[in-house]
Amino acid sequence: MRRLSIFAVLALLLAGCSAPTKTQDSELRIIAAAAGAAEILNEIGLSDAVVGVDERNSKASKAQVVTSGHSFNFEQVVGLSPTHVIIDSLTDSTEVRNQFKQSGLQIIELPTAEDISEIYDKYEILGKAFAKSDEAQSASNALRAKFEEFKVSNRSFRIAFLYLRGTNAIYFVGGKGSGADSLIEAVGSVDVGAAQLKTPFSPLTAEVMRKLNPEVLLLMNNGFESVGGLAGLKSLPGLSATTAVKNGNIVLIDDRELLDFGPETINVLKQIQEQLKAFNAA
Repeated sequence: MRRLSIFAVLALLLAGCSAPTKTQDSELRIIAAAAGAAEILNEIGLSDAVVGVDERNSKASKAQVVTSGHSFNFEQVVGLSPTHVIIDSLTDSTEVRNQFKQSGLQIIELPTAEDISEIYDKYEILGKAFAKSDEAQSASNALRAKFEEFKVSNRSFRIAFLYLRGTNAIYFVGGKGSGADSLIEAVGSVDVGAAQLKTPFSPLTAEVMRKLNPEVLLLMNNGFESVGGLAGLKSLPGLSATTAVKNGNIVLIDDRELLDFGPETINVLKQIQEQLKAFNAA
């Protein structure tokens, strides 16, 4: 009942918030709840219009965080009187998405990128949505130039991406299409999961890890901490026998950055490359 009542309040209070297509910058009140959205809005001159963000965008904006996980706090959303909400496939449930649309908010949906090449689509969509196409094209071109200038200076490592959430007993190995495979390839290494696992994520088993035997593990910070660090990794199926865990070859990237595929992805590549320099793989 409480959730339904919140939906009703949201619909009533936001019904009058629908903004015309040509809303002036000073009238915009945007909730950035899609990967990379706040960063791109900063680049096209709309940072001051961002009034709310999801947790993924919290590093790029000082606006209020209006989510827990991927679920919205509707009381906060209502209090911010937004004109637009930017979402992607990870934004809450279909029910929530429909409620936003029914409330009169303008909805902008960004693709959930799984490859570096798909980042530029986000610039195009946001540029068109906010009449900032020229600014978006300029920012997109500048980012493309950064990727083109990125130089691979490491030797090639055999890397496996693990998605771990120890508190919920979630343990997966990244495969083809996980997103991490694009990053690993970009730094000149080989994603051993993508080479042998045909789905984006597969359960972590001793058999799989023996088969892959990575030299390096790529992890998110929170996932690494949730299993108890390196000691905890040794207790998961098959990991203690891998070259990566034996040598302590772990690359850690912020959860809000690794798979967001936005302007900061170039810095993610630099972070991965810098950490790889410390390893002497067998």
